[in-house]
Amino acid sequence: MAASDGIPDFPMPELPEIETVRRRLHGVLKNQKIVAVKTERDDYIFYDKDEPRAVERAFRDAVVTGSGRKGKYFWLTLNRKPWPVMHLGMSGNIQIRRKQKNGKLVPTYGWGGLGLYHNRGKKADLTKPPRFCRLMLTTKSGIQVAITDPRRFGRLRLSEDPEQSPAIRRLGMDPLGEFPSAKKLFEKLQKRKIAIKALLLDQKVFAGVGNWIADEVLYQARIDPHCLASKLSPAEVSRLRQKLMSILKTSIRLEADWSLYPKNWLFNFRWGKKTDAQDSRGRAIMHETIGGRTTAWVPEVQYKVPSS
Repeated sequence: MAASDGIPDFPMPELPEIETVRRRLHGVLKNQKIVAVKTERDDYIFYDKDEPRAVERAFRDAVVTGSGRKGKYFWLTLNRKPWPVMHLGMSGNIQIRRKQKNGKLVPTYGWGGLGLYHNRGKKADLTKPPRFCRLMLTTKSGIQVAITDPRRFGRLRLSEDPEQSPAIRRLGMDPLGEFPSAKKLFEKLQKRKIAIKALLLDQKVFAGVGNWIADEVLYQARIDPHCLASKLSPAEVSRLRQKLMSILKTSIRLEADWSLYPKNWLFNFRWGKKTDAQDSRGRAIMHETIGGRTTAWVPEVQYKVPSS
């Protein structure tokens, strides 16, 4: 979705986008043999820990056996180690090219469903990698998968055991993984004297939750983003948990395609810091900085709770 639609060209991929990419990669690559690998040999930003040649060796002639994800990190499991662990950064995505019966390649995209940064406004030349391609894989059956990243904040690293790698071990609760009950979550939050908006963004606590999701959750749960996590009532924590799960499941079901999100979501109105911004019912949206991040919230809905 373009900036003219009110949503910026480069919103950071969050848990729904990452899970959509993981599922699509899993669907097309499982049990496939990788026969060709193309990297940017001089890219030591995307490949910040392992040289591109080492990544090529890890992939070439390996068979993809599955995939995994925690928070905003995801990985492919291969029939040998090491395995590639990826982070899409601020603007990462994938493009998948499949052959039709007539032999022509047809591209499909990862999250968003809108093509986003891929040859926008131009007819794609499928004889070449897509724009901003950092990695291209080709399977024995002819499927091509490209990891793209316009801003190069994404990373690919090799790991013998992704879940035990330092970056992933530091992550907290994944809402789609082993997430605590409302009662246990309330007990955890009782110990945290920090604004709930800031806490939701702490990846050591809520793995995968990003800025727009945190704002959407608090809006739908009718919780003031300034409220200390320790001051939330059991009922508020229960609503927060329920809305978090609901928003994530809806976003993933829609494959992180923003154009399909429910029209009453704050997501559709929160961007741009407009002074006259309103939600779907005409209520004023305020923009403030909380926990170092821009926060969009609706005071008329999210009644203010004393912070101490």
